[in-house]
This record gives sequence, C-alpha cells and structure tokens, in this order.
Amino acid sequence: MFQYPSDVHVSFSSTQFGKGPVEVNEHFFGTRGASQSPYSGLLGIVGDQPWTWAGSEKSRDTAFSASGSFSDNLAQADSEKQKAFIGSITGGQFHNQAAIGVDSALTAMLGRQAAYTGREVTWEGLLRSNQHWDSGIDLRKLA
Repeated sequence: MFQYPSDVHVSFSSTQFGKGPVEVNEHFFGTRGASQSPYSGLLGIVGDQPWTWAGSEKSRDTAFSASGSFSDNLAQADSEKQKAFIGSITGGQFHNQAAIGVDSALTAMLGRQAAYTGREVTWEGLLRSNQHWDSGIDLRKLA
C-alpha cells in the first residue's frame, strides 16, 4: 500500500509467475462511487453518476497478448499519444516529463524494496539508501 498526502492510499498487486490469468486493471474508489479501467472488458463508473464506455463492449475479455493481437480498451491510446507528442514538438509546447518519470521510477523502487524486505519504506529512507540492485541482464547478449 502506498500512502500519499491528503490521506490518499493506493494499493498495488503484481505477480512474477509465468502461468495463470493476467489481469491489467485499475480501480479507483471515492466517496461518491468507484471506477474500473481494465485492459479488456467493461470500463466504467458505478455510483452517483454511473457511466460505461460504449467502446469497451467491443473489447474481448481474453488472456493478455504481448503481440497486441486482440481488441482492447487502449486500442486508440497509442495513436492519440503519438499525435499529442508530435503536436507538442511541432507546436513548440514541449512536454518535459522528466520529473514524472523520476517519480514513477522511484515509486517502483520503493514498492520493490518494501516487497522484498517486508517492511515499510519511506521516500527519505529510499533516497538515503545505498542499496544497489543488479538485474543480472547481460547487455552484451542483446547486441
């Protein structure tokens, strides 16, 4: 569980096993409702103002495919992100997302360290840590 200012709590789960079902889904809970945004399947909001994205009905609830050979809720996302990225460059309104990337990487490291040690880890503790993690990947084999 990640805890953020203003009493915001985020839970995360993942697996590193090669067999079994794969679910990619985000759930958001608020005082007036909840939402779900699965990679495939119904995408929507339940609560005071319910909503379902009509396009999610076309999405097949199937096993994850690394080849992307099935229809999913993010089918249009990549082309839209590419248009926005190119538009930001050609329009001179650059999007410097370095700080967001650093936060994302540090959050992943924080979660990994907490999972591996079984203890609570704070930003301060992570940043003071001199721990080194080696992925064991031989980059020469990728050439």
